[in-house]
Order: sequence, then structure tokens, then C-alpha cells
Amino acid sequence: MKIRRSAAIAGLAGFGLAAGIVLVGGGAAYAAAPSYEPDPQSFGTLSFFDSSGNPVTSGTITNAPLAAYVVGSNPGRTGDTSTLLNLAQPNPNSATSGWNQDNLTGSSAYPLPAAGNPANIVALSQTHPVSKGTSSDFTVANFISEFPNTGPTGTGCAYSVGNPAGCTNTAYQNLYEVRLITAQGANQDPQYQVADILVSGNTWTQVYGEWFTTTTVLGSSANPGYTSTSLTLTATETASDNTHPAGSVQFMDGAANIGTPQAVNGSGVATLPTSFSTNGTHNLSAVFTPSTPAGATTFYQGSTGTLAESIIPPPTATTTGLSVTQDGTAGDQVTLTATVSPSAAPGTVSFTDGASTIPGSPTQNPTGTYTLVLATGLTAGSHTIVAHFAPTDPTAFQPSQSAPQTFVLAAPLQGACLVTGSQCTDTQTIQTTVPVGTLVISTPYTAAAPLVLQDMALNSGATMLTTSAPFQNIVVTDNRSGDLPYTVTALSTGLSTAQTVPAGTFNTINGENVGLTGLSGAGTGGYTGNTVLTNQAAAAGVVPSDTAGGGLTGGASGATIISTDHGVGTLTVNGTLTINAPTATGPGLYTGTITFTVG
Repeated sequence: MKIRRSAAIAGLAGFGLAAGIVLVGGGAAYAAAPSYEPDPQSFGTLSFFDSSGNPVTSGTITNAPLAAYVVGSNPGRTGDTSTLLNLAQPNPNSATSGWNQDNLTGSSAYPLPAAGNPANIVALSQTHPVSKGTSSDFTVANFISEFPNTGPTGTGCAYSVGNPAGCTNTAYQNLYEVRLITAQGANQDPQYQVADILVSGNTWTQVYGEWFTTTTVLGSSANPGYTSTSLTLTATETASDNTHPAGSVQFMDGAANIGTPQAVNGSGVATLPTSFSTNGTHNLSAVFTPSTPAGATTFYQGSTGTLAESIIPPPTATTTGLSVTQDGTAGDQVTLTATVSPSAAPGTVSFTDGASTIPGSPTQNPTGTYTLVLATGLTAGSHTIVAHFAPTDPTAFQPSQSAPQTFVLAAPLQGACLVTGSQCTDTQTIQTTVPVGTLVISTPYTAAAPLVLQDMALNSGATMLTTSAPFQNIVVTDNRSGDLPYTVTALSTGLSTAQTVPAGTFNTINGENVGLTGLSGAGTGGYTGNTVLTNQAAAAGVVPSDTAGGGLTGGASGATIISTDHGVGTLTVNGTLTINAPTATGPGLYTGTITFTVG
């Protein structure tokens, strides 16, 4: 049934593989590789599996098959459909192509069918050559009886890598090379991948072979980065079987660890916020160490990604001030003046009105002042002007922008009315202007002095995390002409944390989970409006991806909380702010904003 061979497989010795060899060193789990490895005729290594798809590294030489499944570390050629498992006797006096060898199995087709085979082996067989053994296979003991590799005789001449002292013959005692040969149907132009086994008594043990390799790529959120300024390192690992095995990454600066090992997520990504106190080039590395959970059917090697991170001094901070000269009437000249400090900072200034850029190039004087004259002014209505400074060299100076300047321009007044009569009339025109006035809203909370709520805690039903606090002094002051109505809306952003949260948890809180209830109001300064206060309850801990709406979310301006039919004077409203979150929210300090809009 078996074809015995004591020479190279036909066509193999002359098959040119050099351009396609993809090899790495022996697996770290085994002893040092024999010195003849990597076999120059091979293009990969092997892994052994039992009938349940679990990896094995040893067995009994009298049993057949050698292993239930043998899998190559690299894909075969396009079109390869069959495998053959072969055993060879290492010979120090011959090239690997001339070693004595024999087939352990008959031809085996791959990919394997799903029926009767472990799922992980079936998946591997779609892209990697697989040999499936049977109980009728030729045993290792049968092969040894034909080609024993007893090695040289003499003191100190037991199995060793290289030349044992006192031995004149560099044989490899009890070593045998397993070869997984792939071919394209009847095409006898084979290739093979290898592993080595060491025989001791009736037991074989794998001493050379490879599980899947990994590649780790290291990146930085800022390169160059600034001294003592936070940046985020990101490592992404991928295995040669196109998976992202579990494990952890140790980030390093030279030989020094940066923090503790960081677990990779399901996409093979680990991140670490950090900063560097010294300038210059930091030779960073990310060392990926795979984890091997109980019952694993696939093993992986670690890998290291490197990055040269440049750290430079932070650029000088700048400030930009803005003044606006206007007479309150649309179409009249408006002068915009921006003042940049330090004045020596080279760059350009632009002006925006809301979301639109105001056309024109400001003139600049040596004192850091930029002026733009709008001879035809601006249109009637509300305007919010901001000056933006863009440095010529962002590594030397930081950009900045002014505080917004908000004003309202009235439509221009029409000319005098001509009055005619039965006699000549000299009509005199008198006029006065009722000012448009302003409508403003304010709260006491700022980025520097935020509303700090107590730590979140599970609710009584353990369905979500929750916290609340009084939200005081939502103040609306209206001195517009006409005693007009107005509406106040509140729009919450999602809350987020800059801290790294455990894999599988959320690092943001949906804005729907923010609510404002228990509203009460009081008017002063002549306020007599009929006030309607609308409570907006927080959603019950919806996940970050939810878009159903709720809480302080809604249209472009958010959810309505105050409305009045007329509002001259001051209205002060208080309430209770509540924040809910899913129980799967990761630990950390979460920050967000609420924007109040009146109009």
C-alpha cells in the first residue's frame, strides 16, 4: 500500500523555492531547532492536532496516525488540492533533498468537508494545506525499522544540535523530519512544509515547528508630540491566519516599560495615553504577548512593533482679542479688529460670522493687529463674530481664537414721507429709534467651574447607574422692544471619558440619558409673562448607539424646557439634573455639556 522511497520525491530537488520561502525560527515552546532547519526545500512549518482539533506536540510511535490532523503554517499554491504526509531521515552527509524518506499517509484532499471534522480544522483547511490521518497509516515505528537514525557512536555522541564533542560524524540521533507535501491534483511538482520530531523509546516529541505568527504595528496620535503633553499610543496585532488573538501589549521606551501591559480588544488593538518629559527621538516598541486560554485549539507567537517618536518643545501659546465697530444698522460700515499676542507670532487671521467665513483679507500692522473693513456692512439680524489666528509655523506657536462678539443689526430706516396739500407745505421730519434690545440666557456653570454630580450608583432594580443634583439659576433677561414671546431649549451632548475602560464596556454616555426635571421659576424686574415649564426626564440608561431620542435631546436646538407669551424682565428657573447610564459603562470621569438656547 505504501510506496517506499529512499531518494528525493520526484521533481522536488530541482524545484526553485528560494523566491517564495516565508520562514521564521522554531516555536518558542520547543527545544532549540536542529541545525539543518530551516530546510531550504521547505516553505513553512507544521502544527499537529488530535481528532478534536486540539494541538498536540507528542505521541506514540507505534500508533497510527502520527496525528489526526497536520496543518501547514503557510497557504499552498493557488490550485493545490491534495496533501501527502512524509517522514525523512536526517543525514549530515546529504542535502535535505537526498534524505531517505517514506510516505506515512496516502493522498488527502483539502479543503476538508464540515461533516466529521472539527470546526477549527475545517476553517484552517480553507486556506492552509491539511493532512487527515487514518488508523491504516504507516507508523513512525515502521519507518524507524527501515531507516533507524541511531547517530554516531562514541563518548558524548547523543542527540545534539551541531557537532558533539568527540564525534566525527554529525548525525542527528533519533531525529526525523515530518514533511507535509502539497500538489495540484495529478501534478507531481510538489512543495512541502516541515516539522521535526525526536524519538525517545516509544514516544515522539515535536522539537521544531511553528504555530501562527503575529505582526504588531505601533502608532501614535501625535508624531511629533510635545514635551509633557498627553498623546495616545496604539498597537494593532494581526495573526498570519487573519485573526486577532487575545493577549496583552507592553509599551516600552527603549528598555523601560511605559505603564503596565494593556489588553487587546477584539480587533487586536491596545491603547495607552502617555506623555514624555524629555525632548528628542524616543525609540518606542509595543511587545505583544498572546494568551493561551484553557481548551485553546490554536497557538500564536508574540511580535513587536516599533516607532521612532519625536518629542519637541510645545509651541508658544497665543491669544486673540476682537473688537467690532458698528452703528446698529444693516448696510452701514462695520470694522473688525483682531489683536494677536505675542505680536511677533507670524500667521494669518480670518473672521467668521456664525458658521460662515467673512470674505476679505485683513490688513496687518507690526503690533499684531489685523483689521478688516466691511464698507457695505452686514445684513439685518443677529451676528456672532469670531476672530481666528492660524500660525505660519504650528510647531512654534499655537492657534487661538477670540471670544465671540454678538450683536443685532436693524434694517435701515426709510426716508421722510412727502406730504402735499392745497398750499405749499414745508414738511419737517422728526425721528427716533426704538432699540432692538437684547435677549440673553445664562447659567453659573463653566468648564472651569462645572456642575459636579455625585458618583453614579445602581438603582434599586440594578437596571442602570444613576445620579442627580440641583441645577440652579437658569436666568433669562429680556429687554427687547415689543414685549415678545420666547422659548428656551436645552441640548445635551453625550458624556465621555479620557480614561481607558475595560474591553467590552462603554466609554461614553448617550445624551438621551441626561434629563432636567422638577422645574420651578420666578420672575423679577417687571416680568409678567405666562410661563410654561416642561420637565424633560432622562432616558432609562440607553446604550451609546441609541437614536430614539429622549432627555435633553431633540432637534437642532434640543428639548423645550421654558416658554412664555411675553417676557420683558428677568425669569430665573431652577431644577434637578439627572444622569443615567447602562450598567456596562466603564469606570472613569465623564464630562459633557448642556447648551441652552433662547429665541
